[in-house]
Amino acid sequence: MALGLRGEEIEDLIISFIVLTFVFSNFELKLIPYTALAVFTAFIFHELAHRQVARRYGYVAFYKRWDAGIILALLLGILNKVSRIGFIFAAVGAVYIYAPYQPWEDKEANGKISLAGPVTNIAVGIVALFVLKSLSLPSTLWGALYYTALINFWLAFFNLLPIPPLDGYKVLRWNTGYWAISIGVAFLLQSLV
Repeated sequence: MALGLRGEEIEDLIISFIVLTFVFSNFELKLIPYTALAVFTAFIFHELAHRQVARRYGYVAFYKRWDAGIILALLLGILNKVSRIGFIFAAVGAVYIYAPYQPWEDKEANGKISLAGPVTNIAVGIVALFVLKSLSLPSTLWGALYYTALINFWLAFFNLLPIPPLDGYKVLRWNTGYWAISIGVAFLLQSLV
């Protein structure tokens, strides 16, 4: 079990990954290789960051797909494909955390756990953007890095929206300053891609 992932967790991550790859590629076969790399670095790294930080705090943490979110993502993705509404829904699952021996909520720990995913997206996006802007690349590698930067920044921004149950809501409840800086950075970096 890589990273201590259970079989059901791996299955849920794979299903969520495939759905998001279809949605972000706009169901275009030629874009799937590019978006697959981007979704892998954006979605999988994001969720694993939450999971690992939660475990460092002593929480039980595991990824679970959200079937209603998967259906909604697919339906909106198909609607986007046929009508070009330009909206992507990406809440296909989440890392569930709990502390069996802690009856109170630790806002700081929860805020840091929530911030770990978007910060990972921002870091991956910055690396992709730096390589994209610094080197002359073949078109396939350029496309892969372009989508990697774009999707990572978008996912960071989306997840930092202060709407429950998104990460931004939990980060804002913990520390307004960290929330404002992180959502501002994610929004700014999107415009550089």
